[in-house]
Amino acid sequence: MMNRRTLLRWLATIPIFSRWAWAQSTEDLRALAAIVLPAELGVDGIRRVADAFAVWVRDYRPGAGMDHGYGFTRLRTKPPSPAATYLKQLQELRGGGRDAVLAAMEAGKITAMPMTPDGRHVASDLMAFYFRSSEANDLCYRAAIGRDQCRGLAGSDQPPAPLKGKA
Repeated sequence: MMNRRTLLRWLATIPIFSRWAWAQSTEDLRALAAIVLPAELGVDGIRRVADAFAVWVRDYRPGAGMDHGYGFTRLRTKPPSPAATYLKQLQELRGGGRDAVLAAMEAGKITAMPMTPDGRHVASDLMAFYFRSSEANDLCYRAAIGRDQCRGLAGSDQPPAPLKGKA
């Protein structure tokens, strides 16, 4: 006999259902984002980051070619989509708050934030998605640095401007 959770996990492997199921978890993802992202972002900023992460998950393409980096000749491809795992983890975290997130990270033996989302846990991947971003870098230094953004050389001899509205 198949229970509801098993059925949903199985259906999540079907691409069209996976997209629908992921869209249904938006509020759970936003609740998680409110726990793991800086409160300084405000409600709108946290929602924006959570929604951008949801788009990243939705648009994830397993098997897509990855940049091999300078000096590495081996071509790599993206692993399977973490969406089904994320759905299960979000369901397990639902209503649990900060303590549930900490317990889940400890149970998953996650001791460091990955360089990029790696599919091990939705909480650490959401944090990596944000904290490794240009926006987070700017907030950290309270300056419009724009790391990883293509800028011209004009004005590069000047320090970055302070962020507007941030003390």
